[in-house]
Amino acid sequence: MIKGFPLKFCEENLPAHELKVVVEDEKGLEHKINYLGSRGGFCGGWKGFASGHNLEIGDALVFELIEPAKFKVYD
Repeated sequence: MIKGFPLKFCEENLPAHELKVVVEDEKGLEHKINYLGSRGGFCGGWKGFASGHNLEIGDALVFELIEPAKFKVYD
């Protein structure tokens, strides 16, 4: 699971419950990932996204909320 989004962002933009969200990478490929509202971060599906994009501990990404349950991710 990623460290999580800022609490204020979650409260203002995301539900407090679990939700499937779409994460779109810079190539336009979409990935479905579980968002855990109680933790403000991703869970199921994130590991596959991370390994598929060769992410390593310490890498930074920018998440842009482009629809209620869809993020564009930039590295």
